[in-house]
Amino acid sequence: TISETETEKDELFDLLLPEESEEKIEEIKESRTAAIPETKESIEVDADAASLKLGITKEDFVTFVDEYIDTAMAKETALLSDDDSVRNETCKELKHLAGVLHLPVLSDILDTIAEADDGTARKASVEAFYHALKRISLEKEKAKETPPAETAEVAEISVTETEPSVSEQEVSESKYPPIDLSDVEPIRFDFSLEEAANDLNLPVDLIEEFVHDFINQAHEETKKMIEAYQKGDLETVQKIGHLLKGTSSNLRITPLANTLYEIQFNEDIERVPELVRNYWGHFLSLENQMKIISNK
Repeated sequence: TISETETEKDELFDLLLPEESEEKIEEIKESRTAAIPETKESIEVDADAASLKLGITKEDFVTFVDEYIDTAMAKETALLSDDDSVRNETCKELKHLAGVLHLPVLSDILDTIAEADDGTARKASVEAFYHALKRISLEKEKAKETPPAETAEVAEISVTETEPSVSEQEVSESKYPPIDLSDVEPIRFDFSLEEAANDLNLPVDLIEEFVHDFINQAHEETKKMIEAYQKGDLETVQKIGHLLKGTSSNLRITPLANTLYEIQFNEDIERVPELVRNYWGHFLSLENQMKIISNK
């Protein structure tokens, strides 16, 4: 008796090797190319349905899609590579993650990139892929309903970080010296990619990718946090703590998230160095664990 799996393999084989092979393959390529969205309209993704299928909250799903987009944006060079193995491996990785997140339109375009015969076709397909990424909508129109006060608050962070007045900077720097993290030792805690993946019902390799992205983000945001402290800007310190706490909590890095929770709700600027050093000790432990995992 032929199993269903064997039957499916035979059907796939027939599709890959039709009787009129060259003509049929061209038809397949043309149909896939035609599926590439050239419109400027949004690609609507039902975040509620997708998160339900994955068994996670809608907020977590939106976070993971944002992380996927960030990851994909960093792989443009690999997608454009003339090296078939590099390009195909990258397409395979991104297609797998797109499948997990229920983003089929991206999977189709990644197929065209992998099968592109020349640089011109490859470039066109890659451009279509990034065009599609920008068109993804996770009901973000609701974000427009954010109260004006909150929007203004975010804008204020940008101004405070990038354009401090000279007089304020001089006063704050003399009062709040730099926080030295060079002598901070890792504060050991256990983090399991497998447990996080099981809890979120997502593949381990996807969680690993997200954690590495978070580590890169944390390095940049911690610098901004220390700079804000030196300026006496406790509000920005709190908001950066909130940002990093949200991501670490979503990834189930609970001990680290707890240290950032303290920073987020700390009202005493004199405690910032102590809290940041405690957070950094936990962060170094996470970073060390991920380095060991990556080198296995």
